[in-house]
Amino acid sequence: MNFRDSEALKAVLEADGHTLVDNESEADLVLLNTCSVRDCAEAKAIGKARRLLQNKRTNLRYRLGIIGCMAARRGQQLTKLLPQLDWVLPPTSLNDIPHIIQETLRTNTPKVITNFQSYNFACYEQPLPFTPVRWIPIQQGCSMGCSYCIVPHTRGHQQNRPFDSILREIQTAADQGTREIILLGQIVNAYRDNGKTFVDLLHAIQAIDGIERIRFISPHPTFFTDQLIQCFKTLPKCCPSVHLPIQSASNRILQHMHRGYTQETLTALIQALRTIQPQLSLSTDLIVGYPGETDADFEQTVQFFKKIQFDMAYIFKYSPRPNTPAAELVAVHGIPKDVQEKRNQVLLDCLSQSSLRYNQQFVHTYQSVLVEGHAPKGAHKLFGRTIVNKKVIFDGDSSLIGSFQSVWIERATTSVLEGCIKPV
Repeated sequence: MNFRDSEALKAVLEADGHTLVDNESEADLVLLNTCSVRDCAEAKAIGKARRLLQNKRTNLRYRLGIIGCMAARRGQQLTKLLPQLDWVLPPTSLNDIPHIIQETLRTNTPKVITNFQSYNFACYEQPLPFTPVRWIPIQQGCSMGCSYCIVPHTRGHQQNRPFDSILREIQTAADQGTREIILLGQIVNAYRDNGKTFVDLLHAIQAIDGIERIRFISPHPTFFTDQLIQCFKTLPKCCPSVHLPIQSASNRILQHMHRGYTQETLTALIQALRTIQPQLSLSTDLIVGYPGETDADFEQTVQFFKKIQFDMAYIFKYSPRPNTPAAELVAVHGIPKDVQEKRNQVLLDCLSQSSLRYNQQFVHTYQSVLVEGHAPKGAHKLFGRTIVNKKVIFDGDSSLIGSFQSVWIERATTSVLEGCIKPV
């Protein structure tokens, strides 16, 4: 979400006459878009801000603002910690930032906003450069109340983007040549707008010419309705890849987390998805070392992971976040760091095995790849993704970006497929 917010902010600032520079050392105005999901993210942002504020010694025009989730959570605390800041603005201010900047430049008065506002989703309709894949925010905030999660404190309760606004952005992207869209929200499948549901949205996008693939993140298991499951069968553009954040497979821990499901309901959901779509790619999020997690709780997660064989996972060591119920448990039920590390490594080892096993099935097959851009490493290397969201690296030139290519897969690792384009 932060990446897409930064794209929107860049667009609204350029529309207001600002110019993006290639190097931060050339800038007169810098905005740090921050995250609060983990403590280390906040610490890095504060350290970065301290370094950047030194530029005020040599550049009298220099302005620095902290925006995003950390700004929403810490508000006035940041001005005490970093008194030279010009702006502290929550995510809900995104659409108003050009006006706020002009006001500060005119009055030389810092601006700190600590209250949540209603989201103005209009910023997401600002024109963006062509990309083969477009991230489409459809909601902001979350109302689920998971015990470990800080999102309700940083982005507020769930607010849904207007149905027609979403479709306008997707149509504009399709007209530019975008071939894949990824619907984005904290609980994306809980989307509602004036009687329209998330399933209604998927059906509407299916009808947009030019869009060939539809994905979405991050859904909540509780909102995977039968109608949504059927979309993986009835909507050809709905890619057979699902990111299903489960966090734990211990019913006791899931109850403490306020997740609203059990291992048994997860099993039934995954079976239903795989019955509809046998080739499904399934990824997840997991937290290890949640306060009070016993060896038996953790073992249930390990065995469930092995049973399901997730082919990708984001595994996090529990990090206490202020003002969350779970953080209050740490003093008595906190898990030692060394135990967290060991549990983290156990799941990483499981993931390496299941990821490699899943990816090896594609070796010596042709895969349809949407070419997204140049690979970070290797001259003349491109990268793209298959329909099941597996990254593929192969030789090619820039003219292929934005097209579908049939790639012969030669090798597989735990994280990528490597191949080449050759005649079928």
